[in-house]
Amino acid sequence: MNGWLAGKRAKIEGDSPAIAKAFEAAGATLAEGEADIWVHVAPPPEIKPAHELTHAEWRASMDVGLDRRFLGARDFAAACCAHGRGGAILFIGAPEQRFGADQAAAAGALGNLTKTLGVEWARDGIRVNSILTHETGETLGRLAAYLASDYAAYVTGAVMGIALDD
Repeated sequence: MNGWLAGKRAKIEGDSPAIAKAFEAAGATLAEGEADIWVHVAPPPEIKPAHELTHAEWRASMDVGLDRRFLGARDFAAACCAHGRGGAILFIGAPEQRFGADQAAAAGALGNLTKTLGVEWARDGIRVNSILTHETGETLGRLAAYLASDYAAYVTGAVMGIALDD
């Protein structure tokens, strides 16, 4: 992985030491401002049965799992286009069915959003991919570094998963 991301600036929104470590090992600089790669890591969800969810809780799940991701991706893509350069967007940790109806709805919508933005922004050289997992270790970091690298230059709109070892 040495050098895969050399010269790239990556902004990681959310907490993922494994991704930060893998990106730095691959040569990326972690940045707060302008970046070539934008990664959004979802916080761990609160698990609640559907019949106990309030409308406000439902909306909060959609906000974290979908709305903030779209708005961040939109802003990143606009900055890339304004500077005439491509980039890579990566959504991490999308919720799944076993974590509740609200999490499953957000994950399903995120999958469709990933595919749609991947197609729409491909002409601008902006790739959009998702890793649907609650894995937090080295495997996640390596897959994220690969998807953000030029080795995955033709991978966009992909929704991948990493199974957890229970």
